Amino acid sequence: MNRLAQFNSLTRCLINNNVKSLLSVPEYSKRFYELEAGELKKGMFIEHKNKLFQIEKLQHQKVAMRGGFIIADIKNIIDGSRSNYKFRSAENVEIVELPKEDYVYIGEKSGKFLFKKVEEGEDDEEIAASEDQLIGYAPYLAYLDPETEYNFREYNGKVIDFKGPTDVVLKIKNITDLQNYKVLYFENGRSCKGPSYLKPGDQVQIRIPEEELITAVKRS
Repeated sequence: MNRLAQFNSLTRCLINNNVKSLLSVPEYSKRFYELEAGELKKGMFIEHKNKLFQIEKLQHQKVAMRGGFIIADIKNIIDGSRSNYKFRSAENVEIVELPKEDYVYIGEKSGKFLFKKVEEGEDDEEIAASEDQLIGYAPYLAYLDPETEYNFREYNGKVIDFKGPTDVVLKIKNITDLQNYKVLYFENGRSCKGPSYLKPGDQVQIRIPEEELITAVKRS
């Protein structure tokens, strides 16, 4: 009976491990899959010739007895260039699923800006973004609340489609008077235009990443 019980216990253990392995497979397979060109939709991300593109426009071109073609206007997500490509309707295209996820900023290192996923484990890898990938947010990261959440996609270690808060409060460090307006200089080295009544030491609300003045902040 003891040997039979041990055999049954071992069998159950192997079955449970196999079930867990099977359940974990879709996590990766959901990110990359193939789809016929005739089923492509605007906004999808595709990997074509080892480059990442987003579909901006689709045109179906029917050809008698040949199944037709799909003419896709595509944008290179990494360098921003645009082009178009003709796929056969039945041709398989590699789709890349790039969900937007929430991150927090954790600091700067060697000229890179480091982020970590919100509510994830301690062993999760940090995502390093270049200044260009942050589309104007880099000078303001240190002046926003440490718990501020940022939203972006990650592809092969690159940050794309970065989104952050729409405003930040900064203190005016210096002011240059011009003929019709003032130029406000802030402690982070950036500047914007402002009205004549503002002075050094005042705090103002700035729209980012556009770097436009929204309003002066009342002092307490």
